[in-house]
Parts: sequence; C-alpha cells; structure tokens
Amino acid sequence: MGKLLKIILSLAGLLIGLVVVAAIVLPFIVDPNDYKGEIKTAVLDKTGRTLEIEGDISLSVFPWLGLDIGPTRFSNAAGFSDPWMASMDTVQVRVKLLPLLKKQLEVDTVKLSGMQLSLAKDATGKTNWDDLTEAAEPEAEEEKDDAGEGVGLESLAIGGIEISNAQLVWDDRQSGARYEMDALSLTTGEIAAGEPFDLDLGFSIAASEPEVEGQFELSGVVLIAEAMNALDVTDVTLDLDVRGAGVPGGQLQLSLATDVALDLEAQTLSLPELVLEVLGLKLTGNVAGTGVTGDAAEFNGVLNIAGFAPREVFKALGMAAPDTADAGVLDKADAALTWNASPKHFAATDLKLHLDDTSVTGNARVDSFDAPVIGFSLAVDSIDLDRYMPPAPAEGESAEKSQEAAPPQLEGLRELNLNGKLSVAKMKATGLSYSDVKLQVKARDGVVRMHPVGAQLYDGTYSGDITLDVRKKTPRVSVNEKVSGVQAGPLLKDLIGDDKLLGTANLNAKFTGTGLTPDELRRTVNGNASFSFTDGSVKGVNIAALIRKAQATFKGQPAPADDQPNQTDFAIMSGTATVTNGLVRNDDLSLQSPLLRISGKGQTHLAEETIDYLLTTKVVGSLEGQGGKALGELKGLAIPVHVGGTYSEPSYRPDVASVLSEAAKEKVKEKVKEKVEEKVQKKIGEKLGDELLKGLFK
Repeated sequence: MGKLLKIILSLAGLLIGLVVVAAIVLPFIVDPNDYKGEIKTAVLDKTGRTLEIEGDISLSVFPWLGLDIGPTRFSNAAGFSDPWMASMDTVQVRVKLLPLLKKQLEVDTVKLSGMQLSLAKDATGKTNWDDLTEAAEPEAEEEKDDAGEGVGLESLAIGGIEISNAQLVWDDRQSGARYEMDALSLTTGEIAAGEPFDLDLGFSIAASEPEVEGQFELSGVVLIAEAMNALDVTDVTLDLDVRGAGVPGGQLQLSLATDVALDLEAQTLSLPELVLEVLGLKLTGNVAGTGVTGDAAEFNGVLNIAGFAPREVFKALGMAAPDTADAGVLDKADAALTWNASPKHFAATDLKLHLDDTSVTGNARVDSFDAPVIGFSLAVDSIDLDRYMPPAPAEGESAEKSQEAAPPQLEGLRELNLNGKLSVAKMKATGLSYSDVKLQVKARDGVVRMHPVGAQLYDGTYSGDITLDVRKKTPRVSVNEKVSGVQAGPLLKDLIGDDKLLGTANLNAKFTGTGLTPDELRRTVNGNASFSFTDGSVKGVNIAALIRKAQATFKGQPAPADDQPNQTDFAIMSGTATVTNGLVRNDDLSLQSPLLRISGKGQTHLAEETIDYLLTTKVVGSLEGQGGKALGELKGLAIPVHVGGTYSEPSYRPDVASVLSEAAKEKVKEKVKEKVEEKVQKKIGEKLGDELLKGLFK
C-alpha cells in the first residue's frame, strides 16, 4: 500500500513538473500571432463576418494562463450603416493555472478598454445579430448533447473587473428610437465567494425617444455567497441626473440609498431600508419579496412620504399648479401606507394621507394591470372642496366661460372598472355644507353609478342615485334624488347668497339628460319632480302688498303705506313639475296662508333662464297681518299675477284692475236686476190686486 502511494505521489510530482516546464517553454516556442490568419478564417467561416486583430496577441501560461489582445474589430451585418458591430482597444484575461486542476477558477483582474458595441434594428425589424444567433443555434444544441451534465466549478475568484471608456448603442430604425451609453466604466475589487468587494458603475446616457441625456452612477459593497446562490449588496447608492424635453420639468435628479439581499435558493428579496429623493420628495420604507424569479413573485413593504408642498412638485414636473379659489391650498401634504404587489396587482392598506387641513384613511387596490380593476374604501375627516375649485370669474367674464374645461375622455370612462366607497365626516361643496356623507361608486362596461349617495344637510337629509352611461357616443345622465326636512333658507343662502325661499323643504326628482357639460344637460334634461315647503315664505315679493297698491291705483288713491316685510308668507306650498328638453312645466302650484290662497301654472326654460308664469290669488281672510284688513273688498275674488323676466330679474304684475272692473260691472248688473225685479213685482202685484177685487165683487 505504501509503495502504491509512493508511485501515485511520484506521478503527481512528474505531472506538476511537466506543467511547470510547459508553462515556461510554451511561450517561447508558440507565437499566437502566427494564428491570426486561422482565427480570422474560422470567424469568417462560422459567422460570415470579418474579425480584424490590429495589435499583437500576447500569451502567458504559468503561473497565469493569460491572453492580452490589442485593438480588435468585428464587422457588422450586411445592410447596416455602421461598418463595425463591435470593437475594443485592449482586453486582458488571466486565469491561474494550478487551481484549475482542483476545479477552482482564479482569475486575475479582467481589463477591457475602449469597447464599442453597436446594436441595431433596421426598418423591417431585422437586427444586426440575427445571423449570429441563427448560425450558433445548431452548434449550441450539439454542445449541449456532448457536454452532458458537466463537471462544474467548486469555487470562483476574480481579481477584479476594470472596464473603461466603453460605449453601447441601440439604434432602432423601425421605431426611430436611439439609445446610447457612453463613457461607461465598471470597476470592482477582488471578487471571491464569501468575501465582500466594492463595485462602481458609471456612464452617460442619451436617448431620442424620449429626448433625454444625463449621467448615471451606482456604487455598493457586494458579497456573493460561497454556494453562489445568494447576493448581498450593502451601502448601495444610485444617482441619476437627466435633462431634456422628455424629462418632466426639463431636469430630474434622483438619489437612492438602500441595502439589497437576494437569496436565489429561498427565492427571497429584501431591501430593509430604502431612501429615495426625487422631485423634492423624500420617500422612505422597505421592500420584501418572495418567489422573486417565478411567475408567483410577490412583494410587500412600507412606504412613507415626508411632508412636501404639492405646488412645488407641480413646479418640479414643469407643470402649472391648478388655479384654485384659495391660493393657500396644495401647500402641504404627507402620506404613509403598507403595500403589497405582484406582477398582476397592487394593494395599499393602512393608508394615511394628509392634504392641507384634510386627513384621509383607508385602502385601495388595483388588479389585472392589463385591464385594471380598481377598488377603494376611503374615509375623509373634513374637506372644503370649494377651496380647490377654479377662482370666481373676473369682472366682465361670464361664469359659464370661466368654468369651461377640456372635454372628458370618454374612452377612459368606458374602460373603467371600479368599485369604491367614500365617507366624509364634513364637507363643503358649491357653497353647501354637508355632514356624514356616504358614497358608493361602481363603474363597469361604460356605466358609472353612484348609489347609494347620502348626506345630512341643513337639518335634513339627502339621498340619491346617479348614473352616467357612456356606452354610446353621447353620454346619458340619470338622477333620482330625494330631499327631506331641509331648511331651504340657509341652503339657498349658502348656495346663491340669497335666501329667497324659506321653509322646510321636501323634494323628489327623477331626471335624465344627455351630455356632460351644464349647458348640455340644461337643454336636454327630461323628467318630473314633486315638492313641498311648509311654514315658510317667498322673499322678494309681497303679493298682498302688490294687490293693495294695484287696488289703490285703480281707485285713483295714493299708494298705501307699507311697513310689512317684502315677502309672502305661507303655511304650505306644494306642486309637481314635468321637464321636457329643459322646459319646466308646472300646472298645480298651491300656496296657502291664513290670508291668501294662491294657485299657479306656467313654465320656465332652464337653459334660457326665462319665466312665463301665472299666479291666481284669492283673499280668504281679513287679518291685520300682510294687509288683510285693507283687502277686505277683494275677499273671494281671483286676482291674476303674471310672473315674467329672468331668474336674476323676475317681474311681478298683478291684474287688479280687471278684477275690480268685473266686480263693479257685476254690482251694476245686480242693481239693474233689482230695479227690474221691483217693477215687475209691482206690476204683477197691481194686476193680481185688480183680479182679486173683481173676484170679490162678483
């Protein structure tokens, strides 16, 4: 046994000796430059391309199996303008020989200088490497058959990588896009499994679509696991500084700092601490992933956005901030959320958002990115939407013009798939104040429905069902609304600045219309409504006072003194209305008060804002209030009051004269009738008396 071991050791020593001798002698008896011609011919035979080796080839064998190549160029495919697909100034690769015998690969610093790689696609979609892949496929298959399972390496060590002054170009003539990485440099420390090494990468970038140019830099400390199945990169810093027409705002600076841990065996990814600064925003958080290289990859983490000014973000993006009624809004915001994502979805939970004085909490989710399905449930504490609306129109500018907006993108609405809930504790919109607002919205297949919609407002309630149908070319809107127990005066005061109508309001309305702008809807609205107001008054007109004045004018008397409020009080006012293409018709208005009974009928046009209405008023009492005593003469008479003009300037014209004239005529008729009847009765009496006397004498 000892003799056998001695023989083995002797053979091993002899083998090592032969290797050492070969390593010393081989460079003197073999000149690799003698084989340039064979190399060029072999490349031409295999690829159909030309390989030019302008410099010398240096070969070393021991202790490093090394190869140094000078300036070298590889020709482009036929039909492409650049003559060379790839070129380099120098390349140096050295592998330590003896460790190879132990399946250990030890590589000296790999150096590559002046590399230029030009990748291109022509107008037909053909690339300048298609011929290379076609030629290599059969050979690759053959190599796979011959290689079997292979032996593999037990360890890998590289002295480092030094790539300098490299250039990569992608020229896509089919799309017209061109991308270029220039002055590329990559340097690393000594690379060995289980040992950390430094990495630095930098290059300038230029692109035509979008038009961008700038600088990219990346650095970190890399650790490769001994089993080659895990990678840790610590102290990662990434800086990007780009500018150009394709960059929002014309210039963008981005800075990222994090650590990265990738475990290929466990299929996990971790970024435990991440800091991103861009557009004046500072984002912090973490990322964790599972199944990272498979179809079931899933990631989750936490994201925090520190306080920022939204107006400044608009500015950084090169966009004008929205013109708002309150210039102080969009001044401060921050956000925090927990998130979960995969290639097919993104979900944000535990969402907390602050915008100015408003806080929002809830969650949101997007599924199926190819055809997004959006869901959300959000709660708002308090918001004044009027502060975010466009400013009031300037003097001389119509309100309609100031509210003009770009036409809505109906295609986006048709594709919208949405299911969300929103609650607002307190809200102000269009001057109105709401509380306990509840809204559920669903959108699918071109139909957007908000139902149920509910809110508390002005001591009453609102409920609604609103549908927007955009399946056809012209959108269609339908509304079913109900208002109960609302105080009309405060509501109108906040809405239009004038409480023209007081009382407790109840309203039911069902309308449909086509279009989306207010003007389109006013001209196309159809439907019906019913309403009632109790214990209220119509401000701006005192019908009793108008009748008194008209009565005095008819009699040629001075107008009576009037110290009563300019309003018409009522116990109840009710009616129904039908709407046809914006024309509102009401034929059953009823207003009742202790003094008056008013009925009305007529029409108003929503788009033209014109009024054509007739009120018929009857005095039914003689109370002191509202001038009842002075109207005693008109008690029981029906007095017409014509209402005309516009919404902003209505006119009221009572027709007392005709009523009094008719009353006077009726009195004259009564007097004449009485006189005639007296004469007739007298004549009849005399005749009857004569006949009676004659009868008695007989």
